[in-house]
Amino acid sequence: MKKTFLRAILGLSMVASTTVFVVSCSNNDDETTDNTSSVDPSNFKGDITTNVTLDPSKTYTITGKVSVKSGGSLTIPAGTKFQVTAGELNSDGTVKAVSYLIVERGAKIYINGTANNPVVFEGTTHKQGHWGGIVVLGNAPSNRSAAGTSTSELGELIYGGTDKADNSGSITYLVIKDSGYKYNPEKEFNGLSLFGVGSGTKVSYVYVTNGADDGVEMFGGNVSVDHIVVTGVGDDSFDWTESWSGSVNYLYAARMKQFMDAAEPGNRGIEADSQDTDANTTNGANGGVSNPTVSNATFIGNTKGAESQGMKIRAGSAGKFDNVVLANFSTGLDFETDRTYAWFKGGAYLNNIRFVNIGTEWKAKATTANPTPDMSTVYVKSTTATGAGNGTALPDWAKGWTGLTSFDVADAGN
Repeated sequence: MKKTFLRAILGLSMVASTTVFVVSCSNNDDETTDNTSSVDPSNFKGDITTNVTLDPSKTYTITGKVSVKSGGSLTIPAGTKFQVTAGELNSDGTVKAVSYLIVERGAKIYINGTANNPVVFEGTTHKQGHWGGIVVLGNAPSNRSAAGTSTSELGELIYGGTDKADNSGSITYLVIKDSGYKYNPEKEFNGLSLFGVGSGTKVSYVYVTNGADDGVEMFGGNVSVDHIVVTGVGDDSFDWTESWSGSVNYLYAARMKQFMDAAEPGNRGIEADSQDTDANTTNGANGGVSNPTVSNATFIGNTKGAESQGMKIRAGSAGKFDNVVLANFSTGLDFETDRTYAWFKGGAYLNNIRFVNIGTEWKAKATTANPTPDMSTVYVKSTTATGAGNGTALPDWAKGWTGLTSFDVADAGN
């Protein structure tokens, strides 16, 4: 999923919603905060313009768009639960304005879950795409313009900039279920979308499951994330574009058997782009190229669908990969574009790659400059790579807080 996603959600902000007026006398420490607000737990929607801390003893029902505005902050203590409706409905039951949480550029989000008490967002109906997702906009570079910024076609919200170290807050022990509302095939939400988010932001221990589009997607920025789990999403488990140059350390992602015969059984473990419209762009403070570091990752697929690829690296993306397990995909590594070929042929950037039941280890698409690209020497295989920690099996760090006690290739299908 690419740029059109932002256009979709920003279009929604044209729709009127009830404003949340808040009063706060605190910082983001939810253990010491003395905070009062007019947030209605049974009808949570609207704008947050100052600092608000929620009450973990209450279950919050999100009934529309919740927008944390520039200068404001939202603190969500450990154990807080959210039931998310589809949103505002038309008289015929179709969605007029979808429910989602967006943190605007200059705002802060503090999701303070713990291993014993994660913060959970789930749909009021448990199905893929029931509600939108969580979106964070920051001031770190995109490559959509020379200035490193990007704007929706309606001109309402800007993300990106030049501040690679921008801080949008922190997210720890977060569970997102039933996200990915789709307007059409080009306009969909992800579970967690990070637009121009900087390295000062903490994102650690996030689980996305039963989502209709991507699990986690980076649109530029320099944020680093760790201990990410994605299962059963309709599109790619982990996606990046627009010159994302952070890192992901410990990532476990898998398709789910129950969706094998669905119209969208799940696509790639990773989809990696620099930019979909200009693979050779140099826009922005990251030099235009996506160049993240991926360490300790496991991706489990099945052979259903046309995009059964462990990692699709294309559209000029670079990257550095180490200790990666790819299992049960039709293709392990799939490369496209000259800029991507030049990067991987120019250094040792794919190390300790383990293939488990992979039909074809690598493929590459012909270009004018590379009519028969040979990528057979750009990766180093390992039969002992542990990936996310336990080979194809669910690692210990992913147990408990996700609600999972086990997962392996059989649970993904084939």
